[in-house]
Amino acid sequence: MPENVSLRNVELPALAKLEAEPVLSAEVYTDRISRARVRMRELGLTHLIVYADREHPGNSLYLTGFDPRFEEALVVLDLDNAPCVLAGNESQAMVPGLPVAATVVLCQSLSLPGQDRSIQQRVSQALRRAGITSEARVGLVGWRPITTADSPAAPYAYAVPAFVLGEILQVTEHLTDATGILMGIDGLRSRNEADQIALNEHRSTRAAGHVWRALEALRPGRSELAVAADMGLNGLPLTAHVMLTTGVGQVVGLRSPGDRVIQHGDLLSTAVGLQGGLTSRAGYVLTADQLDERQTGFAAGYFAAVATWYRGLALGASTADIAEQTTQELAKSSIRPLLNPGHLQHIDEWLDSPFACGSPGTIHSGMSLQADIIPVGATADLAANCEDAVAIADADLRAELAERYPDAWGRITARRTFMTETLGLHLAEEVLPLSDRQAALPPALRSPSSVLVATPTS
Repeated sequence: MPENVSLRNVELPALAKLEAEPVLSAEVYTDRISRARVRMRELGLTHLIVYADREHPGNSLYLTGFDPRFEEALVVLDLDNAPCVLAGNESQAMVPGLPVAATVVLCQSLSLPGQDRSIQQRVSQALRRAGITSEARVGLVGWRPITTADSPAAPYAYAVPAFVLGEILQVTEHLTDATGILMGIDGLRSRNEADQIALNEHRSTRAAGHVWRALEALRPGRSELAVAADMGLNGLPLTAHVMLTTGVGQVVGLRSPGDRVIQHGDLLSTAVGLQGGLTSRAGYVLTADQLDERQTGFAAGYFAAVATWYRGLALGASTADIAEQTTQELAKSSIRPLLNPGHLQHIDEWLDSPFACGSPGTIHSGMSLQADIIPVGATADLAANCEDAVAIADADLRAELAERYPDAWGRITARRTFMTETLGLHLAEEVLPLSDRQAALPPALRSPSSVLVATPTS
């Protein structure tokens, strides 16, 4: 067990009681479109085509507020006019109420199988109606970037359905991958406005509340579904299915709750992600006095790495260095990260991750991050996880948040105090915790106030 980590009983902050959440104004979307057009001009593009579907709405939501239902969709943006939304039979009804003016173009090939296609079927026809000609120089934004490591065809491989790509090439051959305009560490979505950070904070606060209410309702003899029902989900849009799973030996944390009856000593993993942030915790269905040395040591070694990750967050810091330092701290306790030690998040739970060996990325203002460090130990009977959302804001952005969103700012500053004074974590002033009870990790989940804290070494 690391000498600078100990298990202590603390007073957990009360879960926040929230009022109405922030609403992104039309001006926010207008500014985003303007900034996208700047990037388009830099790349010599006349049009941007943004792909979206039910699981991958982030890019279209960011630019226009359009959230496709059931179907695939395309948002077409030129350099001067209001965006066009190519939508199928059902999603077309979502366009008139968008926060930014947009034209809907019915494209029935984007509809579900078996639905009417007698009015306007082909994507290529709809693209022409949206103003794309054979001379247009088009940037295509897929739902994710495709790198040369993913496919030797990159940068001519696109994360869109093949039939959509084929239809685009029927209209113009001047096509390039423009996913980087919106996604990745240098994309527009990695530089959040005060309004988006305030919305992320509201959603992250709610997600944390759902998880902690489940932990407080945890009892052996109850089913996973019964405990999950106590989360109190309220219908806000999820970024991932609700996760709550228990068992012995090894637990796959991605599973949804079921009818399994929770037993004393089980491993448990749970997570709730809303558009703006995800909270996850994992540990044991035990009380603090029932933990053995191996269980406590594993969780402490993991928490030492979590503390290292938070300490590394600072404007201009190398994301590769943070990843290396976090991984090295895990290795001291024979732990490795299952995935990247942290990642970018936005409307979607995982936008990209610069926390990797060799990454050229640096921490910049406007980032919204997940403290997502999934530990893998030497044996499968050990569990811990402590995932929350955090934003990075320079002095100007912090001042704007404090002035325009004083309630959110009050919660953020209270969390910083809890993390630094109670949990012993070091936070640069630009690090804004977005989740209630951020970084509080109880290894024994039936003793939620018995958490790991960092203590100074002698």
